[in-house]
Amino acid sequence: MLPLSIGIFIEILVTVAFPIAAGFWLNKKKGISWRKIGYGAIAYFIMQTLTTVVFIGFTMLVENGALPLQDPALRITQVGLSILLGAIFGALVRWIGMNKMKEDLKDLPSAWAIGLGYGGVETIQLVGLPLVSTFWTMLTNINLDPATTSLSPDIISQLEELWQVPFYIPLAGAMERIGAMVMHLLVTVLILQIFKQNKKWFLAAAIGIEVLVNGLVAGLSEVGFETGWVILVAVILMAGNLYLLKYLKAFDLKAEPSEELPVI
Repeated sequence: MLPLSIGIFIEILVTVAFPIAAGFWLNKKKGISWRKIGYGAIAYFIMQTLTTVVFIGFTMLVENGALPLQDPALRITQVGLSILLGAIFGALVRWIGMNKMKEDLKDLPSAWAIGLGYGGVETIQLVGLPLVSTFWTMLTNINLDPATTSLSPDIISQLEELWQVPFYIPLAGAMERIGAMVMHLLVTVLILQIFKQNKKWFLAAAIGIEVLVNGLVAGLSEVGFETGWVILVAVILMAGNLYLLKYLKAFDLKAEPSEELPVI
């Protein structure tokens, strides 16, 4: 139990504490306002809302028989549609926001802020907070007595299965989330190039990068690849994304004295 608990604690640090700490670092060391980081978070929620609306329509078509899909084709279509819509809506929302906002967001510090806000809130919402809730339930029922507890047999069985998870699974999940945040930073920096280089094809590149990364990771998981191989692929993709960020000189981030203090 102890190795698994340590692994889960590390994943919680990565998926909850790390995005917040990164925000403080950008704010204090680079003078990037929390307001701009918040724009990235808002962009994520807009993307999620748009994707949900489309999925509701898709579900209605399946239930009405207009789309005669059944498992496994239905599952594959749902995963593929989710990845594609997330990439398209996510890139478009960031592009429109950076282009149409009255505040100038067409610079590298703003791209970092929006990328961190987008990827950070995704990680916290999708993984961090649910993991905190699950781990708390596991800890508070660690000495569970099936004979006296009021929990249902299904819940008891789930808790027992959770404690049997190998300790490296949470560590693998933490690594995957770091890769996802790097990817969202790269996507935002690619969108920035639309304005810097006046080339619209960077929008297609941004969408393509997200589809490639999420598609490979999700696809390998869906077909039953072992977690170790999936994470290895995720690490290789993250290394490639870091190289592209270096190629685009995204790490040449200068402090902005005019925004040294937190701005809400």
